[in-house]
Amino acid sequence: MSTSGDGSIENPPQSDTTNITTTIRQMNGPPLTCSQALNTDFNFILEAGYVPETEAFYNKLWAERDVMRVVVKHHLGLSDKSICTIADQHDWMRGFFNVCIPVEVQSPDSFHKQKLILRCAMPHKLAEAYNPGSVDEKMGCEVGAYAWIQERCPEIRIPHLYGFAFSNQRHFTHEAHLPLHTRAASYLRRKLHKLLKHPLLLSRYTKNPSGHRLSSAYMLLENVRTEDSHTLASNWERHQEDPIRRYNLSRSIARIMLSLARFPQSKIGSFQFHPNGTVTLTNRPLICTAMIHENEGAPMSMQRETTYTSTEPFVADMFHFHDKRFSGHPNVIDDAEDCREEMAIRLLNRMVAHHYIRQDHRNGPYFLQLNDFHASNVFVDSDWNITSLIDLEWICALPVELLEVPYWLSGCEIDEPRKERWEDFNVVRKEFLKIFEAEACVVRAEHGISLAKIMRESWESGGVWFWHGITSQNAMTLLFKQHIQPRFLGKSLAGSEEEMLSSFWSEDSGKVVQRKVEELEKYKGEVESLFSNGVKGGSDGVNGSKGLE
Repeated sequence: MSTSGDGSIENPPQSDTTNITTTIRQMNGPPLTCSQALNTDFNFILEAGYVPETEAFYNKLWAERDVMRVVVKHHLGLSDKSICTIADQHDWMRGFFNVCIPVEVQSPDSFHKQKLILRCAMPHKLAEAYNPGSVDEKMGCEVGAYAWIQERCPEIRIPHLYGFAFSNQRHFTHEAHLPLHTRAASYLRRKLHKLLKHPLLLSRYTKNPSGHRLSSAYMLLENVRTEDSHTLASNWERHQEDPIRRYNLSRSIARIMLSLARFPQSKIGSFQFHPNGTVTLTNRPLICTAMIHENEGAPMSMQRETTYTSTEPFVADMFHFHDKRFSGHPNVIDDAEDCREEMAIRLLNRMVAHHYIRQDHRNGPYFLQLNDFHASNVFVDSDWNITSLIDLEWICALPVELLEVPYWLSGCEIDEPRKERWEDFNVVRKEFLKIFEAEACVVRAEHGISLAKIMRESWESGGVWFWHGITSQNAMTLLFKQHIQPRFLGKSLAGSEEEMLSSFWSEDSGKVVQRKVEELEKYKGEVESLFSNGVKGGSDGVNGSKGLE
């Protein structure tokens, strides 16, 4: 790294990667060349390492097939004579955080095969190495969401959760699959709970110890895939312009959003399942973005027991979290100038935050929302009516300002609704809001708040982009430049202005810039070395386990 005459940092010369032609596989996406890997904004070294870790996880689970059969029968209350078939690895499905294993069960006195999914959490994608207990936190929040929706929103179709186990092998089973005397005791307990008007929700899951232990935390779920029901993602591109299908989909999504929001919550947070079967809103708001960044080594900015009764502290902690991630991520910048721009925009985002926090709802109420809702998380019929909602792990009670029209309904990425794609996005947004308002008229909510009005005002004020930014992985700077900055300043910031503003991001901002540039160069060298030397399980010619793509 060199410096100019005034002591400022100059951008170092770019590395020549033209002779490195090897490609290396990544977990989610096609194999990349060295130059492609250096052009990404995620940590490719970590990403490449996930491939052999996932293969090892697959092989470990495959070796435990006999244990899988036993725990499945255990949760279903079936005899040893029942036939339990575990799918071959090439039929396993993998998401970002879980491996889903198809299972078929047949009782000796029945010709019907029951189809289930054994969903195993991947510790290496859930920050377990950095923050022990993260897997169980995620499991507890998801189970809590399942139990809450079962009791409070039965109109939302979700897979039946037969049973589950945490990483410490505490096993729980839905009361419907337990012996008669256990079901009777559970029924009486819930009746007494209701009679005493206990404020905590009592779920239908009770302890069901087993002597057999699967090495992974897991959930045993109904397989909702049928001949008439498939994931929306499977034919999204083919039919996304069909107005009838889009109407049906928008109506289904609106109904889910309104059902979740029927019950106002007193604080920002996530549900938590307790060993006594109760569910409380006492976990930090477990946002998908936070888990992804924590898995990259970003420090926790919210402790697990943290909830919020006011919006401002939540926003402050989200900014703090993004700052910590910025400080620790090796390739979050392109060069010294980009580093100063990032620091300046983070400062400006804080300065304008009060414009986008509604004073009339700063202390609640808050509303349950799907924090990671996309086309792979829903099953639909041929007309795109939603038949089941899956993946409830990131449901949180969040500020009302975060309620929005799902941007992906327009076929746009989050940074695309501008210029030539603006009208496309706006047409879909207006369509959805019209449907949302119509559905809101028939929902009996326990509040008198017009959610459609708030969503419309958030769009008009530009607040939708602010809230997208602070809850996204890496879009905060871009969204600020595209949508927020023009509302306050009719031009781009000059380099000297960004340098001045960046000085207020940290007392030692100059040293921060220098450190980030040095980290970037070190990271580039490590990536080039990775491609030169290859990576076990990840480079060309190395076969991964079946089912990994």
